[in-house]
Amino acid sequence: MATAVLDRVRARLREISHTLGAVSSSDSFWTSIAENPLYVDVDGWRFKYSIDRTRKEFVVFEVVRVSSLPPVNENVPLYKKPA
Repeated sequence: MATAVLDRVRARLREISHTLGAVSSSDSFWTSIAENPLYVDVDGWRFKYSIDRTRKEFVVFEVVRVSSLPPVNENVPLYKKPA
């Protein structure tokens, strides 16, 4: 994996951490993320992670290459010129 991808993932997780700082420690959000993994997609890679609140760090536990196939209907024109 390219160093640039890792740098972008780190930057994205830093942004997420700043946002999480505003969430109350008693918010039900924390229970939800403790029970479910989180995902971030960067440059064709999907990083599956959790948050260790005690250690105040992200734990990435799976990385997979996302398919390079275009999404369904990506090449369908929104408007078709009359013949």
